[in-house]
Amino acid sequence: MSALIAMSKLTAISLLRTINPIKALATSTILLLMLLSPDSSAHNRSQSFSTWTFNEQQVSMVFTIKAREVTRLMAAEILPAETIFLNHLKNNVRVQANSLPCSIQGKAKPLLAATGYLRASLNFNCEPSTDNTNHDIQLDSFFGVAPSHVHYARIAIDQQASIEYLFTDAVRNHQLNQQQLASTNSLYRTISQYMALGMEHIFGGIDHIAFLLALLLLLRGLRDVLWIVTGFTVGHSITLSLAVMGVVTTDTAAVEAIIGFTIALVAAENIGAKTSANRHIAKLFVAGLSAMILTSIIWGFGLTALSCAGLVIFTLAYLPQSKDQSSAIAMRPLLSLAFGLIHGFGFAQVLTEIGLPSNQLWPALLGFNLGVELGQLIIVALAWLTGYWVYSRRTDRFGTAIQTGVLLDIASALLCGLGLYWFIARSYGVA
Repeated sequence: MSALIAMSKLTAISLLRTINPIKALATSTILLLMLLSPDSSAHNRSQSFSTWTFNEQQVSMVFTIKAREVTRLMAAEILPAETIFLNHLKNNVRVQANSLPCSIQGKAKPLLAATGYLRASLNFNCEPSTDNTNHDIQLDSFFGVAPSHVHYARIAIDQQASIEYLFTDAVRNHQLNQQQLASTNSLYRTISQYMALGMEHIFGGIDHIAFLLALLLLLRGLRDVLWIVTGFTVGHSITLSLAVMGVVTTDTAAVEAIIGFTIALVAAENIGAKTSANRHIAKLFVAGLSAMILTSIIWGFGLTALSCAGLVIFTLAYLPQSKDQSSAIAMRPLLSLAFGLIHGFGFAQVLTEIGLPSNQLWPALLGFNLGVELGQLIIVALAWLTGYWVYSRRTDRFGTAIQTGVLLDIASALLCGLGLYWFIARSYGVA
């Protein structure tokens, strides 16, 4: 039996050394499309938002969440999604004032929300107090059905100032002291809070991480890495700022779908550049996009025909120019800048949903950007160290050296398949 296992391992290693990158690309894509569940998503992770206002003995909350998240609550109940959502809020959000529970006024009320979202208000009445009031917010919503759920709460101090808190499965309670809140309305606190929010967003955004990894796989030197990081930073900073300030508005679903496309295209380029096959890969991408255009025109669903046509033009203009590894590396800073513009709209989603303090817009935006960049640099450093470790230990126990290039081909193929899955699933509203 041990001899059979050893022979199997040697056979697997041999296949790894001789695998055709193009076949790896196709095979990995098919496997991922077959094995990944429709619930798998990255940028669309489970999250919700709320805004809170305090007025004498009155506490008001407005809660916003994606409608599909409510389906997690519908397993045991046959009720409309909105009704389940309203009942869930009433049973899982509690407020205390100076350790005394605040009573809920009436029922949770539905509010007008953007397409694909549910929104509701819930009001609390607290006992009057002459002392400094300490409020405790206990929020248990959705953590029971989605332990990875995160909730962003914006606490309004007055008409111009606010503070943001993060609720997780491990941290479901926050205590708020009105005097302390007012005294902490500083530039430093605003920057640090949004910096933490930016780091949390980049670490939780698996699709953004996948894109960074796809960019890095082809590179060999630190200088190339710095150019890539700079291009991506400049790109997403521009669109993040424009989107948050309301200068540019985008279709969130389309942006999330195209983010998947950026991952797939870069990963495919990694493989095609080594085999001079990017011209053929471009044809495959264009064929698939053309089919999506027909679907959009004839049946009227999926990513818009105009968006797909734009991706066709970009693919035909870019991929054939990536004739070999050297030319691909030379063009990668421009590619990271262009696709950084797309990812910037994705970064802006969380800020537009939670809102920004009107009197400290630029410090909040700066802090969020700094958090994203710090998280990005940590990811790049970890990826670089991991690559070095793999390279230094690329000899298995049988003494057979596995070529580093083959491992990179396999990693690129897997990332390409993952990106295509996100692109297709998000285009048609599956993920």
